[in-house]
Amino acid sequence: PDQAPEARPATQPDAAPAPNPNRAAEPAAEAPAAGDAAPRANPQREVPPAADAPAEPRPNARPAAQNDQQPADATEQPVGSDLDALTEQLRAQEQGEQPAADPAATADAPAEPAAPAAQGGLTLATGATQVERAGALPGLAGVLTQEVQGGLDTSALTCLDGSAFPCADGGRAMTPNGVVVETNEAGELRLAPTEAQMYRVGQNGEMIRRAAEEDTVETEASREAAQATTPATAAALDAADGSGEITEQQVTEENARSSSEDFTTSLRDALAGATGQPAPQAEEEDDDNRLRNALLLGLGAVAVGSYLNNNRQVALSAPDRVVVTRADGSQEVIKDEVALLRQPGSTVQTENFDDGSSRTIVTRQDGSRVVTIRDANLQVLRRTLVSADGTTTQLIDDTADVQPVDIGALPAPAPVQTGNAPLNEDQLREALLREANVDRRFTLSQIRNIPEVRALVAPVNIDAITFDTGSAAIRSDQAQQLQGLGRAIQDQIAQNPQEIFMIEGHTDTVGSDAANLALSDRRAESVALALTEYFDVPPENLVTQGYGEQFLRVRAEGDIRDNRRASVRRITDLLAQ
Repeated sequence: PDQAPEARPATQPDAAPAPNPNRAAEPAAEAPAAGDAAPRANPQREVPPAADAPAEPRPNARPAAQNDQQPADATEQPVGSDLDALTEQLRAQEQGEQPAADPAATADAPAEPAAPAAQGGLTLATGATQVERAGALPGLAGVLTQEVQGGLDTSALTCLDGSAFPCADGGRAMTPNGVVVETNEAGELRLAPTEAQMYRVGQNGEMIRRAAEEDTVETEASREAAQATTPATAAALDAADGSGEITEQQVTEENARSSSEDFTTSLRDALAGATGQPAPQAEEEDDDNRLRNALLLGLGAVAVGSYLNNNRQVALSAPDRVVVTRADGSQEVIKDEVALLRQPGSTVQTENFDDGSSRTIVTRQDGSRVVTIRDANLQVLRRTLVSADGTTTQLIDDTADVQPVDIGALPAPAPVQTGNAPLNEDQLREALLREANVDRRFTLSQIRNIPEVRALVAPVNIDAITFDTGSAAIRSDQAQQLQGLGRAIQDQIAQNPQEIFMIEGHTDTVGSDAANLALSDRRAESVALALTEYFDVPPENLVTQGYGEQFLRVRAEGDIRDNRRASVRRITDLLAQ
């Protein structure tokens, strides 16, 4: 559970396609890692290389943004006669080398290479598995064939965990041009399956980095968000001031958390709960108010093993966060969405209503107010800034009449960063201001829960922030490294007070799913707090979200530093306000 997102350096979009992730220095967590899940059926179409493509490995990815890729079926379909010829050649080789009486021979069955490989050289498998994957991934199959024919040897392969080939425990590796491969029992190379590939081939033969959100698993939360047809409702949206139960708190240095301070509860303890024993299922009539009441007592008051509404079982319970497991096995984190606003010197007044919804007004020393309305699940329905002069700025409105999301009709994901060079301040500004290629708006819930929607805006990796194992605290010297990002965000908000930026946290797969999710969410909150404390970024213009190990940058399990990261997206162009 202690293995969670260290931010890797922000990277240039025009660097070479094949990354070289460094192995992490953090020790493995004690809890077991989660297993693989099947990908969602919405990958981007890959194009096979041209017939006259050179045998030499293809150079670096094209720096220009690629928006010409169209959604395809779950298995990418062969395109053009070149692929047909390649597939037939592989089939012919396979049929000629396997006994006619046993056509269902092992999928990994190797064939004799057409010519002996040089010492250290590699040969391409021709069994049924390779034939099938080449048909699904024609472009990558062509790139791999060119690399092998060009003399690819073992010294050029890099294991996905950053180690030298051969990879431990049969792990996968990447070729210099970015094709993810594995070996069969005979030591021959074959394509890794679609969900493991980190690049696709574009129409001009360029290698395009896949977004971490591509080919992901559909969850109950993403399906519900996509199918929503009615605006959210809650008593707090229309109730008169003072009609609910009111509590008030004065925020001081003593009761406010700063980015340099860690949370008081360990996630290992939060997994076990106070007693270590599951609690009985909650009474249905208490569901509306359970989370709200738990928030007043500290969210850890919700017992591990108990059930919330919609058949969600509590998997982790800490005073600041709860992780619940849905019926499909997916998990989500529930937290206090007003935490960022609890700055020293402010007064927090919360008005609770019978349906579990609430209205929180944070009044600052300068007289400005931030009004946040939440539903019974503590999700933000509306956030409004009221300046000291009475000017009102609507920031979030999940009650807007937004249409359902047809995922298959969405544009291709925005081009993501590749390479290893940090972005300077000007490059950060350019990356954050890149407009989304979409002609509609979405609710905050849809952006948070539907990966294909979120991928319409490329994340910008946050530079120079690392965390101690299991910790969410940021040292002051590291917080100063956020200066370029902080200035870029602050300047943009000054120009447009409705700007909203999402700070995300991600982990690798080592440790408990629930603990990884909670820790990544804690760390995202710390980054947002640091931006506010050190660079005066208005906290109301920030939202945070941890995703744990759901969206891997390097599509492999294990202790991989590149997967432990923090990032930021400017979601203003996506958000209905």
